[in-house]
Formats: sequence, C-alpha cells, structure tokens
Amino acid sequence: MISVKNRLKAVYNDYTKFIKAIDKLSGFVDLDIEVFSPMPLHEVFELLPQKPSGVRWFTFSGAILGIIIGFAFPIYTVLDWPLITGGKPLVTVQAFIIIAFELMILFGAGFTLLGLLFHAKLPRQSLANYDPKFSENSFGMIIKADDDELEKLRPIFSEADDVVVDTVEVDV
Repeated sequence: MISVKNRLKAVYNDYTKFIKAIDKLSGFVDLDIEVFSPMPLHEVFELLPQKPSGVRWFTFSGAILGIIIGFAFPIYTVLDWPLITGGKPLVTVQAFIIIAFELMILFGAGFTLLGLLFHAKLPRQSLANYDPKFSENSFGMIIKADDDELEKLRPIFSEADDVVVDTVEVDV
C-alpha cells in the first residue's frame, strides 16, 4: 500500500543548533528520521532511539541453514553410497559435526553480508534525499510524517538555515 506523506528536510550549518533540534526530536517516538552529517556524530546515536538491528536474524537463519545442510548432505551421501566397514553404523553424528560447524560459519557469514546489504538498502539506485551540502559542511535531517505531525514539528526547526517541505509517496 502506498500512502502520501510529507517529507521535511532541515539543513543546519551550526553543529550546536543541529544537536539541539535532535534533542527536541528525541521526545517523538514514531518518527522516520534520516540524519546526514559530514562527520560521525556519536551524540545523535545517544539522543535518538535505536531499534536492534535485523541483521542478527539473517545471521541466525544462515547459521541454522548451514547446520541443516552440514548434516543433511553428508548423511544423504553416506546412505546413497554406503561403505560398510567392520559393521560400524553408517550415520554417526560425530563424523558430521565438523562439516556442520564449518557450514554454519560459512552460511552465517554469507547471510550476515546479505542482511547488511538489505538493511542498508544497498545498492541505492537513487539519492532522492541526498543534498550535496551534507558532504561538505552542513548537517541535515529528513523526516517523513503526516500533515498533523508535521505541524507539531515545525517549531523545532525555527533555527534551521534551510527548511524544505515536499510531498512524497511512501510504501507502508
């Protein structure tokens, strides 16, 4: 479902004004905020609420898949081409633990990379939100919100150097 929301872009040339605005926004819980900066800002991570990353579920599912394949493939191979030696059982867990462990690490690492690319939305085909000023010397944020939420937020951006509001279609 595609809904129409407003996108507010605020550009700050002063670091302290930018941090003050982020501090005021930290009271709002359900905002979709994207922050841009020419340098890493550790204060932003402390002020804005962070959700746990979903990459860990990619890693977990990759590791489980690796374990399943690490046991299933060798067991299938042994049962399909049996080599009976001295009356020993064909399927023993001890013989396949190393293979399962190695595939758990391999698939976990591969799925972690895929999860990272997925959650970082890479590769990006368009940079619609990007402003070249963000890479030079300006700080900025883009907030997607409904009309009523936007009116509540407007006083926060009174000290901004540049504020642009436009309409954008957002997938919900």
